[in-house]
Amino acid sequence: MRRAAMVLVLLVLAGCGQPERPYSPGAEPSADGSGTARAAAPTESPQEGTGEEETLKGKGKETVAMGGGKFRVEIDWPAKRDPLAEVGAAYMVAMRKALVAGSDRPLQDIDIELTAAQAAYEWVKYFLDRKQTVRGVARLYDLRVSRTGKGAVIDMCVDEAGMRFVSARTGKAISPRPDWLDTPYLQSLAMHRGDDDVWRIRDVRADLKGCPA
Repeated sequence: MRRAAMVLVLLVLAGCGQPERPYSPGAEPSADGSGTARAAAPTESPQEGTGEEETLKGKGKETVAMGGGKFRVEIDWPAKRDPLAEVGAAYMVAMRKALVAGSDRPLQDIDIELTAAQAAYEWVKYFLDRKQTVRGVARLYDLRVSRTGKGAVIDMCVDEAGMRFVSARTGKAISPRPDWLDTPYLQSLAMHRGDDDVWRIRDVRADLKGCPA
């Protein structure tokens, strides 16, 4: 899997539209198709149940360990933490927790609109269909939030040089190693606040050259 595969692996997260109504897991689509959609049935696998989290917090830093400590996400928080930054970090943790757990259930805890939700499920499904999971460590840093009315953008740098994809069955590393893991990239989440005053993720994009090494 080379850099071209990043279009599928990362940029598939980018939404291609802006649905008028928010995504809500378990909701039925309306008769005209304009309402919310039901989430895909959770994917089961032998890895189910291994995504339990253990969170360790320190001054300005948080570590979320999962899979019996085989994978963790380290978050470097800014001195002044915007609540929306926590939403962005929770999204990144849930996506990787789904791979560790072997199930897309963790995605159901994310406040996310339909198009972005479909892309998130596709991203997770890509790896689960191939019986792949993750080991090692990922780091989130330089989290920033910019707000404009009912819209906001969460930017964060993602360093996954310490992360590796492995076979969920054998634990052996997947070869070749994706080259995009070796360079920090910028993850951007576009947010929208609904009439119910809940912020939801509307679009997700990645810039492979957006963060310094």
